Amino acid sequence: MSSDPITQTLQKGFRMAIGAGASFVESVQDAQKWDENMQRLTTDFESLSQEWEQKGEVTEQEARSAVDAWVSQQGFNQPSNGPTTVNTTATTAAPDVAEDLKDLTNQVSSLRAELEALKNQES
Repeated sequence: MSSDPITQTLQKGFRMAIGAGASFVESVQDAQKWDENMQRLTTDFESLSQEWEQKGEVTEQEARSAVDAWVSQQGFNQPSNGPTTVNTTATTAAPDVAEDLKDLTNQVSSLRAELEALKNQES
């Protein structure tokens, strides 16, 4: 990890965003948790943001492990030192990855729209 304060701040923000997203998904699935998190959002934001950062860090590590496992299953080259190289199977996997990314982007957009609808219902 870099000791650059800007990099650390960006990484912390990234992890908080991931943790907040994970918490949001959990909250949408459980109405009681939704109410609890909305209350904490207004009264205890500092500890909630720390919780999000921790959850984001765990989620980041899990995602890295999943990607590493997927990469090893696909047979990509992973040298231990130096730049990472990818064999020719990467070109056949790229359309699937792009499609998965589109699907995830659409899911995030749907979740945002659903959140806005829920916020509008409460107002």
